[in-house]
Amino acid sequence: MPKIVASEEQWIEIGLQCFAQGGAEALVIEKMAASLGCSKSSFYWYFKNRDTFQKRIVDKWRERTTDQVIVSSSEESSVDEQILSVLRQMFADTNRGEFLFYLRKLSLKEPAYCSVLNEVEQLRIEYAKGLFLRKGFPEERATHVSWMLYHYYLGWYERHKHESISEQEVEHHIQMLWSKWMNS
Repeated sequence: MPKIVASEEQWIEIGLQCFAQGGAEALVIEKMAASLGCSKSSFYWYFKNRDTFQKRIVDKWRERTTDQVIVSSSEESSVDEQILSVLRQMFADTNRGEFLFYLRKLSLKEPAYCSVLNEVEQLRIEYAKGLFLRKGFPEERATHVSWMLYHYYLGWYERHKHESISEQEVEHHIQMLWSKWMNS
């Protein structure tokens, strides 16, 4: 029987899923290996230890949920389209589990993750603020709207994280936000 070896990307993907379902405690190498249909030795080809693996998972989460959103929204031609792109990406993707919750929990025990979490949240808020400034908002208003939008999103995601949201519902929600915050 040939030996099955999971790729580094497969390990990271299953790590993202497990972390979102149960946090650091859910990163059990033997269980993940069984899910991938490989031996746990394949894990050690790519990762020195569980801590290294956990860091790579958090890095991938940041890349997908922050860096890629910024890059893809920046490709839009107008500032309004860039803002709409960010909003669509924020509110369209539910059913991602509890990654942020478990990262906050981990950051209470491990200061390095507190720094990562603070960086990500600051980057998200600052990017939104920059868009609002480019839209013509005064500095203070851009600061307040970006802060409110991010915290609104956190509550919204908590409320809808176990639901599938239709594209029509997302667009309706975005239009509501747009009419309240962008045009006032």
